[in-house]
Amino acid sequence: MSVLSEDYRFGHPLFIFSLAFSTMDFARRLAGLNFPEGTAVLAGEQISGRGTKGRSWHSARGKGLYISFLLRPTTSCLNLLPVVAGLAAAEALEELSGVKVKLKWPNDLVHRGKKIGGILCEAGGPGQPSTWVVAGIGLNLNHRQADFPPEISGLATSLYLITGKSWNRDRLLALLGSRLKVWYNKLGEGQTNFILKSFEWRLLFHRGQRLLLRTREGELAGEFQGLDERGGLKLKVGPETRIFHASEIVRVLS
Repeated sequence: MSVLSEDYRFGHPLFIFSLAFSTMDFARRLAGLNFPEGTAVLAGEQISGRGTKGRSWHSARGKGLYISFLLRPTTSCLNLLPVVAGLAAAEALEELSGVKVKLKWPNDLVHRGKKIGGILCEAGGPGQPSTWVVAGIGLNLNHRQADFPPEISGLATSLYLITGKSWNRDRLLALLGSRLKVWYNKLGEGQTNFILKSFEWRLLFHRGQRLLLRTREGELAGEFQGLDERGGLKLKVGPETRIFHASEIVRVLS
């Protein structure tokens, strides 16, 4: 992956919709049409926005930043793209508002235990290996509590709910594009260790704490041992340390 030039900006070209089925799906179509790296799709509202593990992503009209970026990384970088996107989004939110944002592995942004944003990366292309990735980022900006569906109302928050102030979406987009360029360049330069240390520093838990993890084989409890070179979570379960990539943290036990 080449390092992006000084005058390069994520979000150019930018497709803006007041209403879209899914920014992810439209960006996937643009990838197939050979649009350049950095192309972005922004929606004021999504009908079929989605998160990880087949879940829907609620996209209240005009309340958040719902955007997908087209990336064309080398195959060796694919697993770290959610890490890079998470770091960029957390820094953008902090620079905009001063609100401290933590990361919940593998793809959630949280403030005081409540979710303020999420990351979804999907790879594709003609054949294998993948030739492009769409990185979707959803950030809760000006949501009131009533803007969230009842099933997630107690679990979600927004910059407005935290600060009592309304925030400018376009300013957040500019900051996000800038920070994404910084972290994407570090990935292209091979600064994997620095990226992983930065991500781990932002986690809402630390090494030695016990986590309850939901995996394909059921729920497992273990001691957090850090991240591996591909962004996988290392968990000491009994006498062995195991690495998980496609799992979900249920809660921090201690």
